[in-house]
Amino acid sequence: MISKRTLFNLLKYFIFMTVCVIVISAGLFHFVPPEDVQKTIVYAVRDLMTPESDIVIVYPSLSNWNGPERFKLSAEDESYNVTYTWFFDKQAYSQSVEIPREMFDFYQQNKSHSRRDYAQYAVSEYDREIVRKLADSFQAHGQKNRYSDDEIALNIISFVHTIPYTIDLETTGLSEYPRYPAETLVEGGDCEDRAILAAAILYELDMDCILILMKDHMALGLKDNGNFSGASYRYNDTVYYYAGVTDGETVIGVISDTINPEVIAIFPVAQKPDFSARLNQYMIGFDDESYKYVLQGVVQNAGAGHGQNVSLRVVTNVTDPEAAPVSDQLISIGTVPEDYNADIEITVKVPRANGLITLFIEGDNFDPIEVGGFYFTLGNR
Repeated sequence: MISKRTLFNLLKYFIFMTVCVIVISAGLFHFVPPEDVQKTIVYAVRDLMTPESDIVIVYPSLSNWNGPERFKLSAEDESYNVTYTWFFDKQAYSQSVEIPREMFDFYQQNKSHSRRDYAQYAVSEYDREIVRKLADSFQAHGQKNRYSDDEIALNIISFVHTIPYTIDLETTGLSEYPRYPAETLVEGGDCEDRAILAAAILYELDMDCILILMKDHMALGLKDNGNFSGASYRYNDTVYYYAGVTDGETVIGVISDTINPEVIAIFPVAQKPDFSARLNQYMIGFDDESYKYVLQGVVQNAGAGHGQNVSLRVVTNVTDPEAAPVSDQLISIGTVPEDYNADIEITVKVPRANGLITLFIEGDNFDPIEVGGFYFTLGNR
């Protein structure tokens, strides 16, 4: 005779299998198991990338992390396809991301990993499209569930908690190797990489945050909107609350006892094109009233973000009181992309007198930068 408990368990199993069949039949089956799967668990989760329906089936791997090869689809398919699952607001979520192999290799091989302004990793221009898609997913889902900005931020932090934790020395042979978001999504990362990824998504949503570099640790700081308490930091007259991104750091404003709270530096999350120039000047002619110079060289943007409406301003200061003043010359360069050199050549005419030419790089999205200058004198020939 079958007991009531056994009948009840059979009924639950029948209902579960029926739901699975309905979901799969509806075309919502979402299966992305890595090749090295050792064990799988079935989750019915909300997929942020599926607008027509939230419910999908995901098989997350519980095997040990082994680098980007884990998510390489094939030699022919030049992209990494990763799927992460996590829990927030008593629900399980899924997020799929596709990173072109060419982009991943670009960041690995051509981008600096020695920047000391960590926020610049978060706002790099070339993986903005991937970050923007992630941000749009969180934004759309938050609006659908009537989440506040703080709740959307907490969901993003919950997401980065699921990024596999890797140690730089073991994965790269370097003691410090900050990663750009595209790299972290493929390779995993440590606390600084998770914080950078979260900051990148929050930046795309225009949510004010900072990166907090502590002794042997990095965390986020979320702007105070009246909903948090606990450990906080003041930067530029704004209060930010500590938000941990490593395993176990689940409460805003609480710093784990295992973390040294000493703050080394705070980095605001904003794009900052960083310009420099290498210029040489050559006199190409003179007469009784003036000198004529040619300036040749390179203007370089080594910061994060494209320089918008960039120009070179030539400021001439004549020291002879009897000489007529010289108006500034403004030479338009245009957009200078991140990690890009712009060749320039300009002609400058100055009075035949004593004076100084100073050069400034200006643009719409950065402060003017003085990049050099030279003296001219009556004795020049």
